Amino acid sequence: MMALRRILFAFALFFFSFASVHAEDGSRVILVLDASGSMRAKIDGKSKIDIAKQVVGNIVKTWKPEDELGLIAYGHREKGNCKDIEVLREPGKLDAADYMSAVNSLNPKGQTPMTAAVKMAAEALQFTEKKATVILVSDGIETCNLDPCAVAEDLAKMGVDLKIHTVGFGLDNKGAVAQLKCLAEKTGGTYTTANNADELQKALAKTVSAPPPPPPPAVKFNVVGHAKQTASLELSKPYNEVTWTFHKPPGADGTEGAYVNEEYNADLKTNLDPGDYIATVKAGRATVDVPFQVEAGKVTHLDADVEAGIVKLSGMIDENTPLADKGAAWDLHRADGKYVDTEYGATQEFMLNAGDYVAEVSLGDVKVQANFSIKPGEVTDVVIPMGAGKLQVSAEFSPGGQAMDKGMAFEVYKAGDTPDTLGAWVNTQYEPQSKFDLQAGDYVAVVKLGLAEAHVPVKVAAGSNQQIKINANAGFIAAKAEGATSYVVSEGKPGIDGSNKWLTTTYDPTLNIAATAGSYLVQAFKGDAKIGEKTIAVAAGQRTEITLP
Repeated sequence: MMALRRILFAFALFFFSFASVHAEDGSRVILVLDASGSMRAKIDGKSKIDIAKQVVGNIVKTWKPEDELGLIAYGHREKGNCKDIEVLREPGKLDAADYMSAVNSLNPKGQTPMTAAVKMAAEALQFTEKKATVILVSDGIETCNLDPCAVAEDLAKMGVDLKIHTVGFGLDNKGAVAQLKCLAEKTGGTYTTANNADELQKALAKTVSAPPPPPPPAVKFNVVGHAKQTASLELSKPYNEVTWTFHKPPGADGTEGAYVNEEYNADLKTNLDPGDYIATVKAGRATVDVPFQVEAGKVTHLDADVEAGIVKLSGMIDENTPLADKGAAWDLHRADGKYVDTEYGATQEFMLNAGDYVAEVSLGDVKVQANFSIKPGEVTDVVIPMGAGKLQVSAEFSPGGQAMDKGMAFEVYKAGDTPDTLGAWVNTQYEPQSKFDLQAGDYVAVVKLGLAEAHVPVKVAAGSNQQIKINANAGFIAAKAEGATSYVVSEGKPGIDGSNKWLTTTYDPTLNIAATAGSYLVQAFKGDAKIGEKTIAVAAGQRTEITLP
C-alpha cells in the first residue's frame, strides 16, 4: 500500500501543481491518458488505470473554471490497432461529471500510439495559432513506429507556444523513459516520474513553478564514439538509431555491474566519471560489448563495430502466392535455441550479429521453420515455403435448411488412420463462419451443438481458399413438465442390456437442446422423483416439442 500511496500522491502533486501554475485566463489543456493493455497491471492490488481514474477525479474537482480542459485516450477500444486514438472531450469549459464519465468508461486493451495521440492533442488545441499545453500520462514505450523525438521537434517548430508535459507512470523501461523525456524537452515541457513524491515535488519546483532555465553552456564530453555495422561499413537507416548502455564491470561473483547511463545515436557524446565501464552497443537486434576506461582530464574515444548482417524474411503460401497477411508472426532464435525476437507482418527484416539462426513463421495453425546464416555486412534473403491454405466452415441443420448461427463449435482435426477416427486436434472456432489457416493436408471438420455432432473430411491444398457447409443432420428437442427441475436425455433404443445409454442431464425448468436426427428417451424429474418420460423421434431441421408426463 505504501507504493500505491506514493504514486497517488505523486500524480496528484503533479497535476495540482500544474493547475496552480496555469491559473491565468485562457489556459487550454488536453490530458492524453494511456489506456493500453499494460494499464491493467496492478500496484498494491489496484490497476494502474483505476489509480489514474482516481487521480483525474481529484483534479477535476479543483480545476480552475477559467481554464479549458480536453481529454484524449488511446488503446481503449481495440487490441493491436495503432489507430485506436479518440478525442473523448474537446478542449473547453470543464463539466466535471461529463468529463469523468468519459474517463471512467476507459477499458485498457490495445497498443501505445502515444506519439500520434500527442500530435492529435496539439492539433485539437490549434497549437499553430494559440498557446497550448498537452499532458501525457503513459506507462510504456511507443509501440506504433512513430519517433517521439522527431515529432516533438516538428511540433515545437510549428507551435506558437506549445508545452508537452509527460508523466512516466510505474515505468521500468529505460527506452520508454528516454522517449517521454524527449517529448517534454523538445517542447520546453517537464518529465516527471510518478514513483516518488519527494523527487516529483523537487522536479516541479524547478521545471513547472519556475520559468524555463536558459540553455546550458556548451560542455566538453569526455567520452565520444561512433558505431558501425562493420569496420568498413556504416550503419544505414533505421539501424543507425543505436543504443549505448553503460554498466560498471561485473562483480567477482559474475553478477551484472551497476547500470550507469544510456545514450542514443550512432555518434556518441557523453560524460562519465573516471573508472572502468562496459558499453553494450545495440543496432537492430545486433549487440557488442566494449570494455573501456575513463581517465580524469582525458577524452576516451570509443568506436564499436557490431559485426552484423541483415536478413529479409518472407513467405510463400504456394509456388505463386506470396504471404500477404499482416497477422503473421515471425519468431527468431539462435541456432542454440536462445530467443532473439518476435515481430508481426507479412514480411520482416532484422539486423543480427553474424551466426546461425532459425526463423519460424506462424499464421493461424500454420508453423514453418527455416535455418539461415548471417555474415557481417551482407544481406540475406530467406523465403519460407509455407504450403498453406484457408478453410471457412459453416453448418446447417439440414440440406438447404436453417443455418447454425449461435452456440456451436467448429473443430478441425488431422485426418485419422481410418475414416472413422480423428487425428490430432488442430483448432476450435465459434463463429458462424469460422476461418482456419492450415497447412496443406487431410483434415476432418467437426461441428458440435448440444447433442448434435457431424464430421466432414476435407483436403486443404496450398494456396487454396475453400468454403464448406456441414450438414449437421440435426433438429431440436423441446420439453416441458410442470414443476420439473431437471431432464435426462438418453438414446431412444435400449442396448442389449435393456438400458438406454445416457447422453446428458440438464438442470432447467424446460429442456431445449440440439440433437442429431434419431430416437431419444426424454425423462423429466422434480428433485429425485420422475415426473414422466417419452421416447421421441428427432428429424433434421425440425423442432420436436413434448409435454411430460
